[in-house]
Amino acid sequence: MQPKKSFISGSSLAVLALLAAACAPAAAPTPAVKPTAPASKVETPAAKPPAPPPAPSPTLKPTAQGPRYGGILTSWDSIEPEHLDIHQANSGGTLWPMGGVYNGLIQHNPLRPHNIIPELAESWEVSPDGKSWTFNLHEGMKWHDGKPFTAEDVKFSLDRMRDPPRGIVSPRRNLYKAVEKVEPLNARKVRLVLKHPSPSLLPALATGWAVMMPRHVIEARGDMKNEAVGTGPFKFVRYMAGTSLVVEKNKDYFVKGRPYLDGITWYLIKDPSVQFAALRTRRVLVSGYGSSGLTPVQVEVAKREIPGVSVYEYGGGSGQTMVFNVTRPPFNDVRVRQAAVMALDQGEIIKAAVQGGARRTGPLGAPGEWTLPEQELYALPGIRKPSAGDIAEAKRLLAEAGFPSGLKTAFPFRSAARFGEVAQVVQDQVAKVGIDIGLQRIEAAAFPDFQRRRTWDMIQSSHRAGVNDPDEQLGYFVTGSPDNHSGYSDKMVDELYAKQSQTMNPAERKQIVNRLERWLMERVPIFRLFEWTMYVAHWPELKGYEGLETSMNNTRWAHVWLAQ
Repeated sequence: MQPKKSFISGSSLAVLALLAAACAPAAAPTPAVKPTAPASKVETPAAKPPAPPPAPSPTLKPTAQGPRYGGILTSWDSIEPEHLDIHQANSGGTLWPMGGVYNGLIQHNPLRPHNIIPELAESWEVSPDGKSWTFNLHEGMKWHDGKPFTAEDVKFSLDRMRDPPRGIVSPRRNLYKAVEKVEPLNARKVRLVLKHPSPSLLPALATGWAVMMPRHVIEARGDMKNEAVGTGPFKFVRYMAGTSLVVEKNKDYFVKGRPYLDGITWYLIKDPSVQFAALRTRRVLVSGYGSSGLTPVQVEVAKREIPGVSVYEYGGGSGQTMVFNVTRPPFNDVRVRQAAVMALDQGEIIKAAVQGGARRTGPLGAPGEWTLPEQELYALPGIRKPSAGDIAEAKRLLAEAGFPSGLKTAFPFRSAARFGEVAQVVQDQVAKVGIDIGLQRIEAAAFPDFQRRRTWDMIQSSHRAGVNDPDEQLGYFVTGSPDNHSGYSDKMVDELYAKQSQTMNPAERKQIVNRLERWLMERVPIFRLFEWTMYVAHWPELKGYEGLETSMNNTRWAHVWLAQ
């Protein structure tokens, strides 16, 4: 095995040089700075601060096809990785910088994101009854430590996601419920046997979360939280908390001629103004993803001030939620939950907290192929603008539930860009019906564990959309689901969820899904506040980049390159 790369502790003081450089005028390009192997001891940022983000490298070698080799791509993230294990992570703070270290069996085409194409599998076949899927793997693939990648690793990885061993958290195991067993047929062929046909299987396998991990490393070490050995186009080098995460080129990548880049550095910057200054001054070449991305106002400034800038707008279902703990008072009473929701105004939250960079949403996201019709969805409490009658009814419900003078509780939220602004608007809105919520800021890296412990009454959370399918979007409401942070349990919801998950006819499936959506808007164990409209911008020297479908896919970076 190659020397272990490092998961290094650091201090926020270590980013001072970066922050100063990000606000300084743009510098001329400097020679390429390649990531270096970590020191044998823990690095102390105060003693050895990191260099500011390098400008794009001029040492780029042209190829006959046009793309050039070399250079370090730079970007930012505002969310610290909770750890490095993508299977167990529940935050883009792990997925975005680590996605290029791994591969999945299949993936969303990085150049045409709506299409699913092979990745580690070179092809696949499905049986006529839809219950047997056979994947044929590329020949000669290796892990970063030189060990061969085989069908046994596929079985290990899929079993780890769908039926995790004791002590392993799998936030997306609901997506793989249809899989009965995984059978390696030989070193290069693996078969998935399903309990029933599943319309969501391919999207679930193509999401950026569904990476293959090395059986031999995890069985020896227990997990992948502090190291990373993948098959992907980039190798993990180091992570310094509060500073940066660095990956470097995998020169033995199984796709010939890829990747083009020498590496990628993700700078961890929490202040949105400093993030944007780094982009404007060309200290980073591409903006962050998800809630770490640009605001609508920043987009307009970037278009005016960055010559040749490219801006991509995407949605895909990720957004903010208000989650009620239904396992204890006061929100175990549906009347209290209904009262809180009736006070909300999604349109005002979007306008005041995220500069209009979002869409109104129901349990399945903004209006789309699976949701209720827009006219019906936008007329529901919490989504519409509340009337005087709504406020009066909310107060009546609270009084009926035993809170005639209102109630007081806390509202924890994650310390990431724009989360606090959303929490403040929600705080103001529910106060109109007598619900007094105190805001509680939780560090982003600690938030997933805090949320799982469910020691809170209500919490501001987020929902993701790695798969734009009801199996994922409705998984937040299913009994025992790892995404069901509210603790909600409803036999009818569970039965209808199972039924829609097995219904192959899209029209019939939509009818079931819409019935579920109406019911969940009455019971509101979780209320979705909005669905992000997200923006990514990059300087013109970044080539080969296409817009995202969701921020949970297209994380490899193997196909992009830097022009001189």
